[in-house]
Amino acid sequence: MCLIIVANDLKSLNYKDLETAYNRNSDGFGVMYLDNKNKFISDKFCPKNFNELKKFFNYHKNKTNQMAIHFRFKTEGAINKKNCHPFISYQKNNRTIGLMHNGPRLPIPIIHNGSSDTWHFNQHYLKSVLQDNPNIILNKDYQDELSEFIDKDKLVLLDSQSNKFIIINEKLGNFKGANWYSNTYWQDQPTITFKHENDNKINYYGRDLASWDDYQYDWFNDLDTSDVLELNNNEIYDYIENCMHHERVDALADIIFKYKNLIKQSA
Repeated sequence: MCLIIVANDLKSLNYKDLETAYNRNSDGFGVMYLDNKNKFISDKFCPKNFNELKKFFNYHKNKTNQMAIHFRFKTEGAINKKNCHPFISYQKNNRTIGLMHNGPRLPIPIIHNGSSDTWHFNQHYLKSVLQDNPNIILNKDYQDELSEFIDKDKLVLLDSQSNKFIIINEKLGNFKGANWYSNTYWQDQPTITFKHENDNKINYYGRDLASWDDYQYDWFNDLDTSDVLELNNNEIYDYIENCMHHERVDALADIIFKYKNLIKQSA
């Protein structure tokens, strides 16, 4: 589901955290910032490994004190540079506004095969809004409208004129020191090795995402107490990721209800 970092303190970023973020969101990487000469910089690519990403990141971090960073996890569109973030939403009269998105799916029609929901949102909505009135992005009422429109997703915009990052739904993210993270997908998880594919129940049912149906989602709700307690962190994480990908809020609610029942049983 992607990860955005607004690094207000670049020196404090931990390479181990960045590597974990890449391992969990490896479908693209990008940065945007104002360099030491106040020039808007936007760059992105699809790294083949973390060493490529690290070299790319180190090149850019020496040019600024503050940077927005995006790790892509594909939900819509092909894995290519075009669908990597950031996107340019406005560029005119020596002013540039860039965009990054984190969330399972923006509420925008997908009409171009291979293009992501964020590409569509930027190309067919945000660009037209900013075209005649770029200052609207600084308006609190419009920011609130964007927040309502995108629901629980997050947007990060960088405006070269006001020299500031604008975070939509900032409260839904979290801070580590001075740096803001759009979610916890940069945090390390235990490494678990399965002897057989079926050992990971969630990967087994979800290995062909296109075939997920109600029966395959409902398997979690049918587990008894002992089965739920035996689920490991990776299995739960994978299940939630697949639910978010398919916008199955009801399936996530099942997890909460199951957890509540376990608490009552153990009380």
